[in-house]
Amino acid sequence: MWTVLIVGTLFITKYANDVAQDTRPHGATFRMTRQRVVTCGSGEITLAGPEGPTTLKTDGSWPSCNTFESGQYYDLWLARGGTTGFITMEKSPWWRTAM
Repeated sequence: MWTVLIVGTLFITKYANDVAQDTRPHGATFRMTRQRVVTCGSGEITLAGPEGPTTLKTDGSWPSCNTFESGQYYDLWLARGGTTGFITMEKSPWWRTAM
């Protein structure tokens, strides 16, 4: 009976570990501050920030392009991968955009 219990526990543990998991590894995120959207559409977005323009390939997690206000700066939290995943954003505070 103990053997069946141990083997059953090992099987259930292996099965639980093999179940479909999030394809993005945990901690594989990055933040881009003070970014202004220059162009948006067709699977790409171009951002202008303190380091200059950056073009990212986007996935389906991004909001629609009309979400971004013209001339507004945003702080973006993104996920790394084959394409850039969108996690969240907020408008940059006034003191950060004044710098």
